[in-house]
Amino acid sequence: MQRVVRVITYNIHHSAGVDGKVCLKRIAAVLQQHNPDAVALQEVDRHLPRSYLRHQARALARHLNMHFVFAPTLSWLGFCQYGMAILSRYPILEHHYYSLPGGQEPRGLQSASLNHETGTFFLLNTHLGLNYRERDKQAEAIRKIISSLDGPVVLAGDMNTEQLAFPELPVAPHDPLPTFPSYRPQFALDRIFASRHWQITKAFTPVACASDHLPLLVELILAPQNTR
Repeated sequence: MQRVVRVITYNIHHSAGVDGKVCLKRIAAVLQQHNPDAVALQEVDRHLPRSYLRHQARALARHLNMHFVFAPTLSWLGFCQYGMAILSRYPILEHHYYSLPGGQEPRGLQSASLNHETGTFFLLNTHLGLNYRERDKQAEAIRKIISSLDGPVVLAGDMNTEQLAFPELPVAPHDPLPTFPSYRPQFALDRIFASRHWQITKAFTPVACASDHLPLLVELILAPQNTR
């Protein structure tokens, strides 16, 4: 029987919900309810006053009993940081951070090699810019990184657009799944793409008001010709 891999991408908005209250426990509850194997998080705080100086990625990983890696895109005073994180039930063998070309706000891509029971795969996590010109440049940089990877790949993140595709990653949910704003989702900004090694068996957006975005959950299996 093939092992399903449950991947969630979630822009947690530093755990500020639609009510304006910062509460990391609500983010943890959403994730725990859906029992993911791997999570790509964006807008994650580390030791910032607005989120009570918590290392949010570490706190979520401990709560969910997962491994984690955090990648800051912005830093203040050397220890107050803001960025992205990957959580994983599988051991994280390698982690790299790539700066992406951008505008006023720094953008980047996380790449984590996860030791899945049928082999390793790459989970990529990103949060693209607001301007379409910078997004085009960032997407092109990501395509070059993808082309350098050998093996199954999943790319997840807040793409800040519905008009984006990666020819190298042709496997994606057939229909757009709106994730923003969470209280009345209209725009499919949060996306998951996968290499042809994978098949998608399910995709949906769990209802949650713990952030201004909804999480997107995709269940994947390795395509038969790619199982060992």
